[in-house]
Amino acid sequence: MFYQQSSFIRKFIELILVFLVLRFLDQTLEWNMLEWLFNPVFFAVLLFSLRYGLHLALLSFAAAFIYYVYDIYQRDGDLFLLFYDSSNYLSLLFLLVTAVISGLYSTSFRERYESQQYVLEETRDENEELKSSLSVLERSQRVMQAKVLDSEYTLSRIYEVGKTLDQPSPELVRNEAVTIIGDLFEAEDLAVYHVDSSKKSLRLRVRKGNTERLPQTIFIDDAASIFSRSLRNKTITLKTVEDEAAAPVLIGPVVYNQDVREVLVIDQLDFAKLTKYEVQILSLVLDWMGNRIERAGEYLRKEEEQKMYPGTNIYYKEAFDELVEMQEKREEKYGVPFSVVSIDVSPYREMSVVEAEIILRAYLRELDIMGYDQSSQYFYFLLPGTSTQNASIVEERIYKALETKGGIHIG
Repeated sequence: MFYQQSSFIRKFIELILVFLVLRFLDQTLEWNMLEWLFNPVFFAVLLFSLRYGLHLALLSFAAAFIYYVYDIYQRDGDLFLLFYDSSNYLSLLFLLVTAVISGLYSTSFRERYESQQYVLEETRDENEELKSSLSVLERSQRVMQAKVLDSEYTLSRIYEVGKTLDQPSPELVRNEAVTIIGDLFEAEDLAVYHVDSSKKSLRLRVRKGNTERLPQTIFIDDAASIFSRSLRNKTITLKTVEDEAAAPVLIGPVVYNQDVREVLVIDQLDFAKLTKYEVQILSLVLDWMGNRIERAGEYLRKEEEQKMYPGTNIYYKEAFDELVEMQEKREEKYGVPFSVVSIDVSPYREMSVVEAEIILRAYLRELDIMGYDQSSQYFYFLLPGTSTQNASIVEERIYKALETKGGIHIG
């Protein structure tokens, strides 16, 4: 870095001050500096030539020339000797040559320096651009790595989801699906509901979270509600500003047997998880859930046939008790209530099991389960999602059906 002074006036003032100081010292102290071997005027010209280039070199020579003229004038000398006497004009000529050569060298050096400085600035700018580009590339690389890792994780997760949903019974499939979806969306309040054949009510199958926000039964009255839209379109439906405030955030249909038989209801979830990608994963999980429920149901029906009275869907008492134990575990883990109603049919005229199922099934829901103990002549009814307080209503309904259609009471 060389000394830079952009103001010509300041340069000129520096030049005048230097020569005035030299003249003042020379005159005051009577040094006769022009006769010295190491002439201060020569060094002043050399300094300004090297410092500021050719233009100031010529000005400094002019100042030195004036200095010489004034010095001769002060000593009453002959000014013409300055041009004719070789000892005088050779020193001036040497001073001029020195000023020109030094000035040209300084100017050339300055131009080369400025050129290199320009190249340096360009290099710095390019370096900054490269740093910026490198930073962008590093961020892109991290994003790509994250996507690759996320893709690998996703494939692994999808495999684990498919493996987890491969359960032998529909109830286990639902339980695992609720756990998986809750972890996927970090959802605290979600449930799976059974859709009745009229598409007007939903009955709780399994629940995780707030019991007030996710009741046992949901009635669908408004055709424009989020439930109706999801059932009608058979797609995942999100809550809009037009839905009522109490409406859940997301409804996901579970399709099997070519119809929407169940729905997933999510009331609270992390909206950061509600991305297009996560919704696609949820859709895939719901498709698998419906497929596994259908397959598990078919497998279970074949297996359960041995636990039922021939030609009916009524369980033997031992098999019915096993289903009750399963409901007890679901109530303990997911907080889903259930009730068991027992009806003594011995006071009525003898009915076949098939006839009893035909009469009573019309007063039960699709998800209710019947059992019969032939030795005690008791019918048992497992009512998933029905609290003990509401079980009495079902019991009265069954007694009324038996009184009107079950024959003559003989008790």
